[in-house]
Amino acid sequence: MNKISSTVLGLCIGAQVLTSCSSDKKSETQTDSSTTAVTAESPAPAAEKTENAPAGYKVIATPDSAILGKENEALVKVTGINVVELSDADGKSTGAELTLNLSLTNKSTLENKKFFSVPSSDARLELDNKTLIPADNSNGDSSPQPESSSTAVWKFTLPPNTKPVKLNFFLDGTRVSVNLAAQK
Repeated sequence: MNKISSTVLGLCIGAQVLTSCSSDKKSETQTDSSTTAVTAESPAPAAEKTENAPAGYKVIATPDSAILGKENEALVKVTGINVVELSDADGKSTGAELTLNLSLTNKSTLENKKFFSVPSSDARLELDNKTLIPADNSNGDSSPQPESSSTAVWKFTLPPNTKPVKLNFFLDGTRVSVNLAAQK
């Protein structure tokens, strides 16, 4: 009997140790979740940047597409515009770089085989001070085959303290403009 009571006593002590250890883990977990809840509830100040990245803003094109050409064969769609503000080592503004993402569609049929190119050198970006500037460089294909689309990326360098207001496209003697609006 003495052997049985020592076994039962050992089991009771073991069970008590296990329950006390598991309750300590629960209290740690509860403490962690309560601190997480507290930190999640405190909002970050609006003026503070959430990431360490260059300053910039988005631009919205209205309408986001333009149809060009004497036979309305070219559809140019603005898929995205992003502006990154540039500055020198002292923090003085040196202007901004506008990146324009385009989708170009050739609406001509395979039978007509109408080919065209919408080069970035023919486009003009109008600024809020009424200045027209050409694109600096471009990547991608601005000459889609009939019944197909291609993508292109054009970059413009904006002078300091200016904002884009309009983008002018030219093709085959036709001109179409899309309005631009900056969003912070």
